[in-house]
Amino acid sequence: MTETPPFTGFKGIIHHWKEDVSAAVSVSLVALPLALGIALASGAPAMSGILAAIIGGVVTTFFRGSYVAINGPAAGLIVVVLTGVQTLGDENGSGFPYVLAAIVVAGVIQALLGLLKLGKLGDLFPASVVNGMLATIGIIIFVKQFHVALGVEVNSGSSLVALLEIPNSILKLNPFVTIISVVSLAILIIHPMIRNKVLKSIPAPLQVLIVAIPMVFLLNLFGDPSTKAFGYPVYIEAKYLINIPENLSDVIIFPNFSKMMLPQFWLVVLSITLVASIETLISTKAVDKLDHYKRRTDLNKDLFAVGLSSAVAGFLGGLPIITVIVRSSVNVHHNAKTKWSNLYHGLILLLLVFLFPFIIREIPQACLAAILVYTGYKLASPRVFKATLLKGWEQLLILIATIFASLAIDLLWGIVIGIITTLIIHWIRSQLNIRTFIRHLINTEINVVEESKNVVHVDIKGIANFAIMLKLINSLKGLGNQQNYIVNFSRTKLVDSTVLDFIHEHREKYFTQTDFEFIGLDVHKTSSAHPLALHVLERPMPRRLTSRQNDILHFAMEKQYRFHPGINWDLDYFEKFRFLEYHLIEYHRNRLIGSFKGDIHWLISDLTYNDGILMAREEHHITLMILFFPEEITPFSITKENTRQLKTLIRNENQTSELPTHLNDLGSLLSNNASYYIEGVDRKVLIYRKERLLSSKEIMSMHNFAKKFCEAKLKANGSVAELQSYLK
Repeated sequence: MTETPPFTGFKGIIHHWKEDVSAAVSVSLVALPLALGIALASGAPAMSGILAAIIGGVVTTFFRGSYVAINGPAAGLIVVVLTGVQTLGDENGSGFPYVLAAIVVAGVIQALLGLLKLGKLGDLFPASVVNGMLATIGIIIFVKQFHVALGVEVNSGSSLVALLEIPNSILKLNPFVTIISVVSLAILIIHPMIRNKVLKSIPAPLQVLIVAIPMVFLLNLFGDPSTKAFGYPVYIEAKYLINIPENLSDVIIFPNFSKMMLPQFWLVVLSITLVASIETLISTKAVDKLDHYKRRTDLNKDLFAVGLSSAVAGFLGGLPIITVIVRSSVNVHHNAKTKWSNLYHGLILLLLVFLFPFIIREIPQACLAAILVYTGYKLASPRVFKATLLKGWEQLLILIATIFASLAIDLLWGIVIGIITTLIIHWIRSQLNIRTFIRHLINTEINVVEESKNVVHVDIKGIANFAIMLKLINSLKGLGNQQNYIVNFSRTKLVDSTVLDFIHEHREKYFTQTDFEFIGLDVHKTSSAHPLALHVLERPMPRRLTSRQNDILHFAMEKQYRFHPGINWDLDYFEKFRFLEYHLIEYHRNRLIGSFKGDIHWLISDLTYNDGILMAREEHHITLMILFFPEEITPFSITKENTRQLKTLIRNENQTSELPTHLNDLGSLLSNNASYYIEGVDRKVLIYRKERLLSSKEIMSMHNFAKKFCEAKLKANGSVAELQSYLK
């Protein structure tokens, strides 16, 4: 969309209230069943979910930085809240008041993280570990709610035990509750396939309520509690419906801080803080991509806002609050313009609770369970594992390790074990001894050099994985978007998907109008063709071509040149050049071979050489070009400093050239391309631009310069050395 972005602040209320209210109505109708289902699945009172949704709309809106996101309770936090209720509960009553205290503390910590501008900490977690965490949440939600959908109670806190109990629950299912669940699930599955515009415009969760509530009403109208079928009353009992207090003032539950000194309390706080922060940051980034106007959220501001709102919600009896994807996508789809749609959705929920509590009491828990079973399946569907495998077996192994550890112990330990597994895999794949690996990991260098007015070179040396994310974020901070960026991985031992994903996202977010090219990845080996696969600097040469190699190949095919990406050990081409005299040359690769008119053959190649010996040895990569002339050349070397002198020789104060006429074109060419170093010896001429690998565009530029150089040299009767004599 190229339209002017909508007004913000209170101007947004005046100009866009119609669109925002319209979107908020749809969002609130989706939020109502989700909030109720999330609360019940969390082992909390049903109204705690509604309360969190209201506070997420009314409070969060005034402090956050997001434009179209919706805030409220989320399925991702079901696991940590339920675990907290079970962990902190005692024989005298529910553990929920203690969890509310943990929510308040976690909210305060989140708000402080936002104030300290630590929203970027969310990028520190490996991508596969985060995906494993989300998949684990999906599995646990699916397993727990599957029993509810069948109308069977399972008194087990362990997800693994609940999983094993599924066959027994199927044998004991309540047929009338199950029918409601099956119909509800069918609606959710079929909804994406619906083509009718009217039906398509009604959100799937709302359609579930529209069908499920009348089913309960008709069954109870014509059924009889005293009549049994399949051993169950032909009636939906009150225990299968939503229970909310008759007096809405009873909804308020205050937190109990009496267990603050227990280590279990702080584990719950840490779990809520960690999961809520990660999910908020991930969801907010995803919502930014949905925004038609491509507006970007201040993540620190959002982290503060949801933390503050969670603290308020916990103090009044509500669940933790985060940015939620499903409701946000509904908001965008219904053309919301400003952040005020989030406020309106909270107010509409408040009205629904006060005006229609009798309808809420008729909602069957089975339909809410079906919504959550469907949500859990999507979080841990086979597609998630397939998509991870496409990035390489390493990523799938990390995902599975995180899931198993989370299910066997808990979510917090699952994340820790997932991170440890990631480091072990990176160490093994890097083929370094453990001390060298740790040294590279700790001492990874990121050098940002502004090579010219329009080119910025980012060179990464060491291990580029999730552990360097803060350093990488700080290095890229403040870079303008009016320049061309080249990110060089040729000296990076290992590059993982977390770094590649961040750089891709950073490019899309800030540099959509500029060139942002990766180089050096063609010297790495991968286990997958996916662009976000783990890249390891090892030999032999990977069979798959990188995007840079493909660009060079297409250029070669277009010009009828030859391109050989593999390693070549023939180093005779590089003998006698003074520039290479003090370097230990290893090999060259990515050879582009062709010829110009006048029987001048040439080679462009990526050369690998070393300085130093043994442990002090440092590997370098450079792209250079060699011209092969049919005749002997008088030795010469023209440096970048020399070419700058030509400007004063070609144009003096009287606007006349001090060079002979036959050298004018050659002198002008060199003075206008002062970035090149040129050296001639025997029948060869060496040209290079930067002491690094060149991007594909830079290679084409060097090719064009060399072609003009050959034409100008022939016109100057072959005398480049004569030109050099005019220089100091």
